[in-house]
Amino acid sequence: MKYGISALARKTGLSIHTLRFYEKAGLLRYVERTPTGRRVYSDDSLGCLLGVLCLKQAGFTLPEIKTFFDSTSQGSSSLPERLSMLRQAKANLQKLADELSRSIHLVNFFLDGGEAALAAQSRGENPDAVFPFFTKEGIVNFPYLSRVDGRWEVSLPGLQKNAQEHTETDTQTERKEAIPHE
Repeated sequence: MKYGISALARKTGLSIHTLRFYEKAGLLRYVERTPTGRRVYSDDSLGCLLGVLCLKQAGFTLPEIKTFFDSTSQGSSSLPERLSMLRQAKANLQKLADELSRSIHLVNFFLDGGEAALAAQSRGENPDAVFPFFTKEGIVNFPYLSRVDGRWEVSLPGLQKNAQEHTETDTQTERKEAIPHE
């Protein structure tokens, strides 16, 4: 199938400016021109563009994507280089996923504790006794801090560095155990 630049922009959700930029940068390939100079894109162009978007979403920079695509012209001899690039992207994404998992764990800790404190308050109990980290002074006396590589990090009970090492059920159990009770 053939597409004009407007049709390709609509199909991908990218702006015409971005499509032109990607073409000029050597990322969008398989672009033909009509005798009047209009761009004509094929399904190969679309496939190439989807590859750009996938690599970009995986954390590749535009120069890295170009290097990746340029190396494909070398055939299988460039497979080690491309696989190395993909392994590095995966490692970067895993690190980000671990950091996000730790952040979600922390937010869940405070949500669970705050909800327990609210329930205690509605029963006429002192909410600070149930969850002492939401006081009128703010988050104070938080015991789950530790120094890691010269910076402070939250280390909730049961929170592991690698998010893949525990399941969602484990996480729910850990959250309940992490809320200190008097």
